[in-house]
Amino acid sequence: MPEPPPLAAAITQPADGHLKIALAGEIDILSAPQLRVTLDEALSHGARVVEVDFGGVEFCDCYGLGVLLGARRRATEQGTALRLVSVTSPLVRRLLYRTGTAAALLGPAK
Repeated sequence: MPEPPPLAAAITQPADGHLKIALAGEIDILSAPQLRVTLDEALSHGARVVEVDFGGVEFCDCYGLGVLLGARRRATEQGTALRLVSVTSPLVRRLLYRTGTAAALLGPAK
């Protein structure tokens, strides 16, 4: 069985204090550390809002969820809003709703 491609991430910072991270691939025990580094880098920019675009994410496991929740906690501590946007994968949506973390991580961009 071929190994899935690594997680791809791109950070863009439009004007107005918003920062966007576009992700593609799968987030699991192997790629969660890469996600942590990406989120830490994004949070170091001092943006008011960090949007994590999950449109290209097909799968996320509990390791990835733990990284997201840790990043949200750090963001809140520094006064930054961190939100997942464009969560289209049914597997990822199910993870968020069944774990009760959807309300904390999903939300409209402001």
